[in-house]
Amino acid sequence: MRPDWPLAHHAGSMSSFIELFSGREDRERVLTEIVSSGLARCGVTLIAHVERATLEVLAVRSIPTPEPFVDGVPEPIGAISSLSHQLCAMATDIVPARTWTGDRWGPITGELVTVVCREGEAAISPVEEQFFWGWRYSNHLTAGFHGDVYVVTPGGWAGLLAEWSGCSPVLPVQAVTGDQSAPGVEWRQPVAPLPASPDDAGTAIPHAGDVVADSSGAPRPGECLLCYVSRMVLQFGCDNHLRFARQYRDARAPRATGLERRLANAGGFCDCEVLLNAYDLRPEHWLPALTHEEDGRTVIDEGERSPDSLPACTGVSTGSTQPCGLWQ
Repeated sequence: MRPDWPLAHHAGSMSSFIELFSGREDRERVLTEIVSSGLARCGVTLIAHVERATLEVLAVRSIPTPEPFVDGVPEPIGAISSLSHQLCAMATDIVPARTWTGDRWGPITGELVTVVCREGEAAISPVEEQFFWGWRYSNHLTAGFHGDVYVVTPGGWAGLLAEWSGCSPVLPVQAVTGDQSAPGVEWRQPVAPLPASPDDAGTAIPHAGDVVADSSGAPRPGECLLCYVSRMVLQFGCDNHLRFARQYRDARAPRATGLERRLANAGGFCDCEVLLNAYDLRPEHWLPALTHEEDGRTVIDEGERSPDSLPACTGVSTGSTQPCGLWQ
């Protein structure tokens, strides 16, 4: 993990960030509902679970806004790790767990929207940027994307990734003065678990600690580094280290002592970043965009996206840490 890696580089490569809102009206309506939950006040950050299909706000939680890290004070990795753990606990509390069917994860149905409430200019600052990193390494494995980060002030609002801003909603006067008419408690609607499919019965979600004991943790014959890391991250998640990349190297290419340095030079400081930054699937393997026709024009509902499962690895020779023909 490298919090000093350029934020714009990560934002542009985040395959998990898919725009929730189609325009300003829906965005401002949802932000207004979140800010009106009774929890908004200066120095607090709101985390909302929003259903992607209906844009219904299902739950809102609040945490004290941490001080943004400054180079070396406190040590950035420790500060972000602490925030990531806090966000992970919050996500698992208000969003249903993502179902595991034995060979793939179930669908994403929600989005976690972060709203920083503070005074000052309605513009993105290091206060909001720290939540980008906090969510990136939260590894909560719920049925919700970690979505955009917003700031709401007495003068308006602004978004981090989508780069929208506006004059409404604003932080209420009582939220700035501290005269809260509503009690400072968490507000939420009950969160129902996702319906389980017949194939889910009795299927436990695997944990990273199971890899060593599970035979599926070993690379398959001829399997390349990227296909192996992708398969392991999909099944067990990323622990913010090059856990599976090293495991592959130790099992298949023990002489590749420069692997970590090569991956880091390409932006891969952990297993998931190897897949996000260092390499990508070739375009022919991506699923096509989802569109619909509206008033004589084509509207994109969801852009090109990675498939739920990869094609079969095309194979590499023993001792190689290069990707197979699926990757570029």
